[in-house]
Amino acid sequence: MITRLLASLGRRAPLILASGIFIGLALPDLAAFVRPLLTPSVFCMLVITMLRIDWPTVGTHMRSPTRLTLSLGWVMIVCPAIMALLVAPLDLPPGLKMAMVLYAAAPPLLTAPALALFAGLDGALALIVVVAAMFIYPVVLPPLAFALLGIDLAVGAIDLMLRLILLIGGAFGLAMLIRLRAGLPRIAELKHHLDGGLVVLMIVFAIATMDGIAARAIAEPAFVATFVAAVFAVNLGLQALTMLGFWRLDAVPRTTLGLVAGNRNLALLTAALGTAVDPDLFLYFAIGQLPIYLLPILLLPIYRLLTKPRQASEPGRKNT
Repeated sequence: MITRLLASLGRRAPLILASGIFIGLALPDLAAFVRPLLTPSVFCMLVITMLRIDWPTVGTHMRSPTRLTLSLGWVMIVCPAIMALLVAPLDLPPGLKMAMVLYAAAPPLLTAPALALFAGLDGALALIVVVAAMFIYPVVLPPLAFALLGIDLAVGAIDLMLRLILLIGGAFGLAMLIRLRAGLPRIAELKHHLDGGLVVLMIVFAIATMDGIAARAIAEPAFVATFVAAVFAVNLGLQALTMLGFWRLDAVPRTTLGLVAGNRNLALLTAALGTAVDPDLFLYFAIGQLPIYLLPILLLPIYRLLTKPRQASEPGRKNT
């Protein structure tokens, strides 16, 4: 019974997650109640994700480091630097400018490989970029935020670095301990349970991110509308910019890197900052969930159109 329920949750994850967002907006008291669970839910989602990662595939891709190094440099350094240059002359709220740059500096979504596979792209390339970016994030972000971009996050660079290392490294260590004690066959048997548990955590996470958003939308509709426009523009802009930057690559990897670059994970930074998170950064983070869960579905025909020449010329090729 539980297995069937969890498997059903896993199959309906996008719809259920979107429902969680609207539940949080409709029931602000519930969103406020579960807000303290934001950081624990991010940690638990990291643990489950690391349990489900195909680490041998990651290791195989790391034996060809050239494309990985270029991809990481673009995603984690070039993108935030370009974003900082673009937003500097714009007449936007300072908190929004900071959030846009930090979003561009965040690692890609943990679900980006699944989105890539669903769109017929290179899931393996997406996986290695996501995993590598997540582990270098604690080292790369503080220098970017404090030295290169001049952003004050209300905590010191070393403090922020340590918080991110504890969050990501702790989740990795716990996941490896579970894998060692349970064994890979047992984890494979619990696949549906893990996926269903991840969906439950995502519901809690989605509701928690909506804490205070409805009130701000009512009190400051024009201000919030600016953030809504910005999150969609940044997501789409990073995708388009990345595809142009890697135009010499084949269509499938180029489009894959575009999807990865546009869909970022601000949850790690928000969880690490805790109560020190800037209200405008949290507003951007919450509203930013909308394009993350809507655009991959809406852009699916475009992804397939962009990769059609490649797939037509090599009909036997599998994008995995």
